[in-house]
Amino acid sequence: MEGRLKSLDVLRGLNMFFLTVFTAWMIEFCHVVPGLDWLQPQWHHPPFGTTTLTLHDWIMPLFLFCSGTAIPFAFSKYKAMGHSRGQMYWRIFRRVTVLWVMGMICQGNLLKYDFAQLKWFSNTLQAIAVGYAFSALFFLHFKPRTQIGIAAGLLLAYWALMMFVRTSDGFGGGDFGQHNLCEWVDRTVLGSHCDHAVLSEDGTYTFKKAGYTWLLSSLNFIVTVMTGMLAGELLKEKRGTCQQKTAMLLVLGVAMYAVGKLWGLQMPVNKHIWSSTMTLVTSGISFILLGIIYWIVDGRHWKGLDWLLPFGLNAIFIYFIGYICDFYTVTDRLTRGLEPYFSDPHWFRLLRCTVHGLLVYGLLYLMMKKRIFLKV
Repeated sequence: MEGRLKSLDVLRGLNMFFLTVFTAWMIEFCHVVPGLDWLQPQWHHPPFGTTTLTLHDWIMPLFLFCSGTAIPFAFSKYKAMGHSRGQMYWRIFRRVTVLWVMGMICQGNLLKYDFAQLKWFSNTLQAIAVGYAFSALFFLHFKPRTQIGIAAGLLLAYWALMMFVRTSDGFGGGDFGQHNLCEWVDRTVLGSHCDHAVLSEDGTYTFKKAGYTWLLSSLNFIVTVMTGMLAGELLKEKRGTCQQKTAMLLVLGVAMYAVGKLWGLQMPVNKHIWSSTMTLVTSGISFILLGIIYWIVDGRHWKGLDWLLPFGLNAIFIYFIGYICDFYTVTDRLTRGLEPYFSDPHWFRLLRCTVHGLLVYGLLYLMMKKRIFLKV
């Protein structure tokens, strides 16, 4: 792990631990412990239009943020290896392509027998691909000050489009609900390939109620990755002490969070459409989390969070494999015989989730020890 930012691997590991193990475990834990019902909504995505983010909502933005934080370190390494600009372009293209295909596999869309049902853009890995493609190019061609200007411009461009563009069929024009412009763009451009399209037997299709959007939301996918990239540039800067960098991350994080919440009085903090306000709020928290972990891990060299490294060093792998391999099948084989001994099914499910978490961790720990890493 020489030359890596350890705190980034820990933060990414924390994110993947929440996604693949902790969330399912907490859902059952809140069922068996009296008085924790109020925590239950935190482990689920809320309905469309909800402006309060749950803990589960933070996972995807933090994933994008972390992918951006790695950009300055990765491209500095490529430059030190003597890679040409053309070789770096090829790396960007290859990574984006692989992430896009992996995203289609995750959603079960790669080998659709009916082309009309193929969903081209519907997964977190594809959002990362879009954000990474543009952020990496901006990193290669522009200085940090210009990158900040681009990020601000994208946030405002998204806002202006959502506020002032109104279609003839009533979408947009400041509507952030079911008839928002993001939804209209996805439906119009993607048609039957839209994430919300439902194909009928006669070949026609209709749209479900508005949900997650992708095309116009990509403006802010890019910004989310860029905020991570700017954090990475700050940490890679040779000037400044650990304390100064930590303070800068915390101050910038609080500032972004405050601006996002204030702007949220006019534009809802909405994850489904990846609003500009949601981007600022989640990026602000990501800055704060990175600052705290950077101080603890890279500043104080505390090893108490090292157990998260197996998740962080193989984040793409555990995200991907969780879609195509059902670890719970193995867990069921190991725990099914114990089910009759539990009067409350939630206690058995809690045991099942615990065994599942141990299996996942054991696999990732073994891969780390054998230095097996999925690199995209």
